[in-house]
Amino acid sequence: MDHKKFTMRNALLVFCITSVVFALLLQTFLFHQTLRRQIRAESISDHEISLNKMQTDIASFVHNVRTEMLTIYSEQDLISDLRSAAEEGTSLKDYYWRSWYFARKRFTKEDQLLALYLYDTQDKVVSAYRYNASSFPRDLYQTEYDSNTERLYDYVHDKRTDFMISGYYNPIAKRNVVRLVLKLHNYDEERENIGYLVCDINSSAFTSIMSKYVDVEQVCLWLQPVGDQVIAKTGQASVSQKRIQKQLAKVVENYYNSDQLEQEYDGNYLIQVSQEDYNLEAFVLVSQSLLTATQKSLIRTLLIIMAGMIGAIVLLVFMLSRWMTKPVEEMRNTIVRIKNGESSLRVSPVGWSEELTVLGTEFNEMLDRIQAMAEEELQNKMLVERTEFKMFQAQINPHFLYNTLNTMSGIANAQNCPLVSGICHSLSAIFRYSLNMTDELSTIQNEMDHVRNYLYVMDVRNGSSVAYEYQIDNATLKDRLPRICLQPVVENALTHGLRNTRRKDKKLLIRSEHIGENLVVTISDNGTGMDAEAMNILLEKNDRKRVEAGVSIGILNVNARLKQLFGPEYGLWIESQAGEGTTVTITVPIVSSEEENGENITGGAHCEKDEI
Repeated sequence: MDHKKFTMRNALLVFCITSVVFALLLQTFLFHQTLRRQIRAESISDHEISLNKMQTDIASFVHNVRTEMLTIYSEQDLISDLRSAAEEGTSLKDYYWRSWYFARKRFTKEDQLLALYLYDTQDKVVSAYRYNASSFPRDLYQTEYDSNTERLYDYVHDKRTDFMISGYYNPIAKRNVVRLVLKLHNYDEERENIGYLVCDINSSAFTSIMSKYVDVEQVCLWLQPVGDQVIAKTGQASVSQKRIQKQLAKVVENYYNSDQLEQEYDGNYLIQVSQEDYNLEAFVLVSQSLLTATQKSLIRTLLIIMAGMIGAIVLLVFMLSRWMTKPVEEMRNTIVRIKNGESSLRVSPVGWSEELTVLGTEFNEMLDRIQAMAEEELQNKMLVERTEFKMFQAQINPHFLYNTLNTMSGIANAQNCPLVSGICHSLSAIFRYSLNMTDELSTIQNEMDHVRNYLYVMDVRNGSSVAYEYQIDNATLKDRLPRICLQPVVENALTHGLRNTRRKDKKLLIRSEHIGENLVVTISDNGTGMDAEAMNILLEKNDRKRVEAGVSIGILNVNARLKQLFGPEYGLWIESQAGEGTTVTITVPIVSSEEENGENITGGAHCEKDEI
């Protein structure tokens, strides 16, 4: 009785499920053996370390802004006049725009400066810069909303020498603003004040730094100077955390001391870190449940589980590797022997899984098909060689045709028939150029010789009813393009454009020039015109099957050859207007040839009515 073999996929599933169950059981056991207090202590320590790092980054940011503010002392004329104004009450109207230039010069986009104010000792605005004039007042002391100017006034008129950090909410700009204030004074023993500089910074500059240190939910992190309002806040706080945060912020704003704050509030743990350089405290409320859920102890436990899983997997794989890979090794050895020349060998489709059986069977069938294809390829090669031999024999006929036409040209010339001599000479040149395919590429000069021979024959056939104009740039004569590209387009212009028009001034213009890195050839007629849009769609589509099937051997064929040789961005483009004429533009990259190595087709007689 045949029974289905155990597949590799089923084996992997059983293996993975067993490993996961083992890992989960081990994790549960080790987690319950861990002390909760130890986990919470380590978590709090981690938060304190993160807050210290955050405070370092914030202090660095504030220090950079303060340094930029201190460069106001480099404005020597302004500082000198501020001293004079403080002592003698002189006017400072000439510095109305100085804050604007100072802000643009000293502050960068990363500083997120919203406004910059320079005040004298009489609390009058000397100069002001506002990123958005409609959102920030001209004078901080004249606002319709509470911009925390009372603390600003108390600070600048106090004997304090520290760097002030404050904050407020701007309802017009709809954003929280951090205010940095720097007192300006003389560098003498009295250190008398001469004014002060106020910078309003977007609080997002601080929250962007703070957000790097908040990576869990239900955490509320905020910055607040002692005795002042909250300047920045972030974190995904719960409803209870928001309520607790507002209560604690009021306590800190009223000049709290450390005994007033507890460590635990309604299931949340409070951690605070001070900053040595500036009056800026960092507070974070963390849920007690998170303290015991995502800590280093749990990470270490998971690492132990991972190590146990890896050890078990390595041991299991080592034990199963021989059994699983033995049939695969046998198949590999057989394949190597087949590659070394024993083509009659076949793989034995046996193995422990269904996949190996199918693989062996399909491999044997592939070898059979390859052998059949090799035999077919040999037959095709023999057929090609026979065809090439016949083509070599057929080369006698074109040479016979060339010689015959040249003989006819000589006889006609001797019998004083120059018209017959000229058409024989041109036909000989046309056939010789068309049938010689030793080189796929030709030059503009040879292509134009071929076109002139063709136009001469067409004039003899149809009468000289078309005026030809050639504007061939000498720099393009040696540029190379596929053989017989211009004549089909010229033939299309004569057959479909000029033949069906009744106008007497029929004209055909051929122009070649260099435009950028491209060779551009245009063939224009003043005939009946055509549906250029539909034709351009066919040219862009470039249906190779349509060309190969012989549906069109004219401009579609030329376009397909150009795109195949140079790329899809090159080829033909048609512009036409009914009753006015058609212009066909051929665009190819410049491929120059200093010297033609093939034949030099000079053509026969040419009938050029207008040549420029």
